[in-house]
Amino acid sequence: MSTARNSRFELLRVVAMLAIVGHHYAIHSGVMYHTESRNTDLFLLSAGGFGNFGVDLFVLVGAYFMVDRPRRGKALSSIYSQALPVSWIILALALTTGFVVPTPTEIRDGLAPVIFGQWWFVTTYVLLILIAPYLAIVARSLTAVQLRRLVLGGVVMWSVLTMIDGVTLVLSDLAWFVLLFFAAAYVRLHGVPGSARAWLAAALSSIAALFVLLLAVGSVRYAILDVSTAMTWPRDEFASKQSLPTLVAAACTFVWAVKGRPWSSRVINTWAGATFAVYLIHDNRMLRRWLWPDVVDAASAAGQWWLPLHFVAGTLAVYVGCTLVVFVLQRTVFRWSHRATEALRLRVERRLRSPHDEHPPAAGLT
Repeated sequence: MSTARNSRFELLRVVAMLAIVGHHYAIHSGVMYHTESRNTDLFLLSAGGFGNFGVDLFVLVGAYFMVDRPRRGKALSSIYSQALPVSWIILALALTTGFVVPTPTEIRDGLAPVIFGQWWFVTTYVLLILIAPYLAIVARSLTAVQLRRLVLGGVVMWSVLTMIDGVTLVLSDLAWFVLLFFAAAYVRLHGVPGSARAWLAAALSSIAALFVLLLAVGSVRYAILDVSTAMTWPRDEFASKQSLPTLVAAACTFVWAVKGRPWSSRVINTWAGATFAVYLIHDNRMLRRWLWPDVVDAASAAGQWWLPLHFVAGTLAVYVGCTLVVFVLQRTVFRWSHRATEALRLRVERRLRSPHDEHPPAAGLT
């Protein structure tokens, strides 16, 4: 008998994807850093500064379930059954309709999107899934104190020290995802104190603090430098994946879901089930060259008093529109492609299986 999906975690996937779409409104619309409007730059810096919060939150939720279900097959099958059809469909539409003219590099990336990094997040997440069984072994072999020290040491190095001007500690996306995996593993294996209500208050406070921090620092930088490029430093310093304010906001939100009483909502679960493909569609490199400047047309709102309304409406329209497309794909193309990837998965697993292997529960994305 299957366990019902906890809608607290599914809600986090929806929140994470909304934050990512809003971030892409800011950075892909062609407005931010390319306008003389101080208010436009400051608003997009603050409101659009939660994309990496969404990334950290999405990875924490996924890693939380990988700890106890580290087998890789089903997760990879699910990813490829969505990523390949989406990439191929968009590439075919671009070549036949000309809504954008693909470059040779975009054609290559569209044909083999995961290998060539069509979406940096997907490529990195696939790598995390591949090494998750070994990361889970390491996490379980450490004591609670050792695992906590490992996580805190990584946070100090890459989230605290890097906030000092001039300190640069190079960190790959995969290395950061690994640190988030260990953080989620600690919560999964050893738990954390505090009630769900306390963690919700911490989450809301840290989210508000991140917004205010970006707005305040951006305003000061803009006043001193008087150029829109002054917004780059606050975004990179305080709203990057590994920045301390972003990490704290994502971690508190994640722990709220862990500590709260499980509940189930068919509506939330249905919409959450489409979030991964929403990312695949709206952040495809070819589609986003047309989506943000031509369809959403953020440039028309630059410098206008109604820019915040346009931001909210544009973000919701892209999210809802992509979700409706995903619902159609789930009943058609994804169903067919999933049969193909599952057949391939089973064949590979049969060939690789050893009679001495243990067979823990298979892993999924959730």
